[in-house]
Amino acid sequence: MDPIVYVSLGAALAAGIAGAASAFGVGIAGAAAAGVVAEDEKNFKNALILEGLPMTQSIYGLITLFLILMVSGILGGGFKFTDPNNVDNIVKSAILLGAGLTVGLTGLSAIPQGIIASASIGAVAKNPKTFTQGIIFSAMAETMAIFGLVGALIMIVTGVGF
Repeated sequence: MDPIVYVSLGAALAAGIAGAASAFGVGIAGAAAAGVVAEDEKNFKNALILEGLPMTQSIYGLITLFLILMVSGILGGGFKFTDPNNVDNIVKSAILLGAGLTVGLTGLSAIPQGIIASASIGAVAKNPKTFTQGIIFSAMAETMAIFGLVGALIMIVTGVGF
């Protein structure tokens, strides 16, 4: 396979999977937020903050997409790995595919994070003192996405370089 296909797939998977998962997570939490705010408008601020937590995975995907496009030269106009017969080009392109896949798959944590945020929104509506706990419970799911981003950064920096 041509190296640009690996690189493009890596960038697309990082942003695409993480972005789609964030959309599901925000949607799940948003449905709970709408119900809680309908009951009492004073819940808006806390519900909005909890609803927004699953969006960070899409930011990690976008960061990875830009890094992959930058280190490969696609962003900037000069693709660096044009020779498909050069093994080094294939290896570096495959590393970028792996980095994108890592961020994309760990970005799926946005879906359970949305479920946790949804439950936390309901808890905060009943007892506003549980807001901090709700954020902490929701943030636990995001840990996997942070690990994925760190792993992808290590792959990019050590495997391809800048």
